[in-house]
Amino acid sequence: MKEFVIDTREFDPPAPMQMAISELQNIIPGESFLHQIHRMEPTGVINRLSSMGMDFYMKREGDDYHIYYFYKEDRDKVLKEIDV
Repeated sequence: MKEFVIDTREFDPPAPMQMAISELQNIIPGESFLHQIHRMEPTGVINRLSSMGMDFYMKREGDDYHIYYFYKEDRDKVLKEIDV
């Protein structure tokens, strides 16, 4: 699967949410997922995922959050891809 990465750590709200939502429009079921690197939990994006048919996986590494967004049916593929 193709991984799209956006690093939003240096941007002030609401730019990280807008960037992630914009990039989610490019995700294709069964083919790609989005990886966002951010300095906080992106609750604004997470709250919108269900209505889009999407899900997420989040892990914290130091001060950074790594959030992976994908279509619900791709959960197992993505988690395998990112070694979870």
